Amino acid sequence: MDPVPRRGYDNMATDELLLRRQEAWLRIYGWAKPAVSYGYFDTKAVASKIFPDAVEYIRRWTGGGIVDHRHGITYTLTLPAPPKEASPYPPASRLYAWIHGALAHALRQSGVECILLQEDAPDAGRACWASPVTSDIVSPAGQKLAGAGQRRHRGAVLHQGLIQQCSPGPGWERIFSERLSQVVELTNSFTPWFGYETELAELCNAKYLAPDWEDETHGRRKPRQS
Repeated sequence: MDPVPRRGYDNMATDELLLRRQEAWLRIYGWAKPAVSYGYFDTKAVASKIFPDAVEYIRRWTGGGIVDHRHGITYTLTLPAPPKEASPYPPASRLYAWIHGALAHALRQSGVECILLQEDAPDAGRACWASPVTSDIVSPAGQKLAGAGQRRHRGAVLHQGLIQQCSPGPGWERIFSERLSQVVELTNSFTPWFGYETELAELCNAKYLAPDWEDETHGRRKPRQS
């Protein structure tokens, strides 16, 4: 439980630092400013057009659509790379369904009626909540309650998720954690290891605050001007 509302890119850098660790982490956190995040292959221009009233627009390292973080609960799950002799994680679609199955169980246990969507809803644009996809969590009436973006890096998994349009009761976080892992250790003081704050500042400045992070060519070489 991260008690510190952070700048948008501090949140993104924290998630990446957790991904580098050899432990699995579930982090539930807030935002210092009204924020909208957009998937790795989206653009700030599109995000600001859909949600013009946000203060921060943050490009995520994960995929997925454009997400309004001014409402709801944000969480990140990181799974470390398996040992070399172990099997890799299941395909993204199965892993997404497993994580959301655990979350749906926690939401139901805390008083929220919900189901896993069995197929993609009709495409309604880049706003994430307008177009639920397979294994997103929806209300019985079809209203989207939870979605996420994923990325794999050197065998590890980063899953960035959001819960909206519902109010889970107390203790849902613990239920979610215990559905994912046989052993859970809870921390409310988020200085997870010695040197974390220094690593956070260095990564944020070197990557997430660098001008090329929001380059709309997404890192591809720009054509030379004749």
